[in-house]
Amino acid sequence: MAFAEKRSDAALTLVKKQIALAPKAGGLVYLLGTVHLARGEQGPAEGAFLNAIELEPNLLPAYVQLANIYAPSKRYDEALTKLNDVLKVSPRSLPAHMLIGIVYEAKGDVAKAQQAYEKALALNPRFAPAANNLAWLYSEHGGDKEKAFGLAQTAREVAPDDPYISDTLGWILYKRGVYQRAASLLKEGASKLPDNPLLQYHFGLASFKIGDKETARQALTAAVKSPMSFSERDEASKVLAELK
Repeated sequence: MAFAEKRSDAALTLVKKQIALAPKAGGLVYLLGTVHLARGEQGPAEGAFLNAIELEPNLLPAYVQLANIYAPSKRYDEALTKLNDVLKVSPRSLPAHMLIGIVYEAKGDVAKAQQAYEKALALNPRFAPAANNLAWLYSEHGGDKEKAFGLAQTAREVAPDDPYISDTLGWILYKRGVYQRAASLLKEGASKLPDNPLLQYHFGLASFKIGDKETARQALTAAVKSPMSFSERDEASKVLAELK
């Protein structure tokens, strides 16, 4: 509400006050990161997201936000050096392995990203963030489709309310032709993250497949009009033109 009223200072004060009352609440520390990010304060935002996943390693949105920080700045080597230093001290650190995977994925090195996520899952086979991201990479880059489906299901079982996980499983089902179930899952993700063009695009395609053209039109329009970077924008525009 404070942000809606353009009172970012008040928002920052409020979340810091809550963290003082519950310093080990990863969700609150994540919220602090989102406040800093909205204020254009990337350094404090990065620190908050890193602290959040130390408190709650399964907090997938924090990893996503870190990826969004690292990718545009291309600070890949710096990030990898820090994370490998962590592994020297704590080789079983799930967040470190997870973040190494995210950095390599942002860098475009799919093979090394997969290796990092696989190492995280070797430590904890039900580590939802790694299961989700590995499922996505297998699905999108010629990997084992059955493994992708199984990993996405595991992630969903562990974190049923996470919109990114709903999207991953929904998109895998869409590609398998299970459109009704896919649309239901993709709707979950798109409704929770209405500003995410990729999730809107996925939901739009699934809605189109089940014959809900009006919902498809709305979702695809949101995807096409989004100011965020979105590699499928041209494809979304083509489908939208068909609907019109």
